[in-house]
Amino acid sequence: MGRKTMKCREIEKRFIPFIDDQLSIRDLECFLRHMDSCPACREEYDVYYTMIMGMRYLESDSPMELRVDSEQKLRYAEDYLLKYKIIFAEKVLCFLLLCLGAVFML
Repeated sequence: MGRKTMKCREIEKRFIPFIDDQLSIRDLECFLRHMDSCPACREEYDVYYTMIMGMRYLESDSPMELRVDSEQKLRYAEDYLLKYKIIFAEKVLCFLLLCLGAVFML
């Protein structure tokens, strides 16, 4: 995947899509990379996450427990991205093996 970088303003626009699991894989990768290297965005995300989840908790008819904090959300996203990359690599490898098998059968 490309090494696209995002600036802080672009990252801030993606806080809610990240919280709602709506980022593309490419955007998720850039988002997480930026969050690892930018303490200011990480701190702002933490405040934003707490505020958004608190508002959702208060607005909910059947209050759900806030089981996931902002750091856990980032870790879950990192795990998801790693699993996605592993599965993608497996698919590419299977495709290559199928192509090689087809070539040898001809």
